[in-house]
Amino acid sequence: MVFSFHRILAIASLVFGITDCLATADDFSQFRGTGGSGVVRDQKIPLQWSSEDNLAWKITVPGAGWSQPVIWNQMLFVTTAVSNPELRPKDFSGGVRMPQSMGMGGLAGPPKVQIQWQVHCYDTKDGQLIWKQTVVEGQPEHPIHPSNTYATESPVVDENGVYVFFGATGTVAGLTHAGSLLWRKELGVFPTNNGFGTGSSLAIQSGFVFAQHFTEKSASLTCFNTRSGDLVWSDNRDKMGSSWSSPIIWKNGVRTELISSGGERLTSYDPATGNKLWSIANVKAPTACSIASDSARIYFGGSDPMSKGPLFAMHAGATGDLTPKKKNERFENCDWLEAKAGPGMASPVSSGKFVVVIDNNILRAYETETGKKIQERRLGMLKMVAASPIVVDEKVLILDEEGNAVLLEASAEFPIVGQGAIKDTFWATPAIANDSIYLRGIDGLYCVRNP
Repeated sequence: MVFSFHRILAIASLVFGITDCLATADDFSQFRGTGGSGVVRDQKIPLQWSSEDNLAWKITVPGAGWSQPVIWNQMLFVTTAVSNPELRPKDFSGGVRMPQSMGMGGLAGPPKVQIQWQVHCYDTKDGQLIWKQTVVEGQPEHPIHPSNTYATESPVVDENGVYVFFGATGTVAGLTHAGSLLWRKELGVFPTNNGFGTGSSLAIQSGFVFAQHFTEKSASLTCFNTRSGDLVWSDNRDKMGSSWSSPIIWKNGVRTELISSGGERLTSYDPATGNKLWSIANVKAPTACSIASDSARIYFGGSDPMSKGPLFAMHAGATGDLTPKKKNERFENCDWLEAKAGPGMASPVSSGKFVVVIDNNILRAYETETGKKIQERRLGMLKMVAASPIVVDEKVLILDEEGNAVLLEASAEFPIVGQGAIKDTFWATPAIANDSIYLRGIDGLYCVRNP
């Protein structure tokens, strides 16, 4: 582990002080923020930015990864796969020209390189490295898609530490805020569909961390105690199959639920016990993207190059098996569905009043209560979008893979109220904290904020 020792005293109260380690409004603790909802409040982010304007800092993170940064008490944590030579991911057009993207992933073996799967901690004020720690090291056993990385799963963080999952090695680990290893568990190493690689981020809730490991030969959802790493509960699907969606924590008007998804099934659990609350099969479930949520409903669906499923809206309070008799039809607790509107790679997001789906650079927005489509238009300033949109104080932030970004007001017309552009390749979803936007590209990690 490498420390920046002149910074340890500066963060000592954050690492060791019990009071200072409590969550604040400026924390961004997991993929898409609190609960995985993609909604952030009380943040004064810039409305314009570029490489010259409102860019607070840029640093180079060694290695490669599409994992989203997470933030706790002015510390930013990010994972990366470090190798020599570097395994730089390709953009969308470069990736689809490669064999793995055409269903021939079995023809390509894993790269013959040594990888160090690392966690890095940076100071959010200026981007200076505080520490880095190698969690696991070795040669990868399976290939990945040319546009994927070996560190795509986002970490999570709470008052006890930071927790990481490297799907390529099956490793889940907990570290202190100062970088010492707390515990490490192994879930197994398994192939994925067409050699696409892994990508399901962790979820976290009330001292529990949840790892979804859905591959061609595994189907586990596992809960660990964040302090000890002890196994709390585990559940295995009766049918295996790769999924890159991330589990979410849904705090609704009835209870708090953990929901996992992939293939044709969603399952809801009591996060503390693992007891199943409800399940739905026979629907095109989120597999490449994740579920959107607000206090009243979840919104989900899936699409791929071969088929496009519906967008479903489901209200809280369900119990038991909700499987429809016919595939992709309405089920109990389903408020509405929109045919052939399921999201692809970018996860949908709900502002509470509107649910937003981004398909490449096409914006579609629906009223959350009725499902009425109130907006559909091409955002011509954007190209292909892989990162998930984020709602920031009633504005929707959308980032394309070339670094072009727009801020849209979350109202019926969705007018553009801000724009940004930083030249790089971006698939990682932006993180928002400390009145700043943190963008993770291939060439750098960027902090955008007002002076």
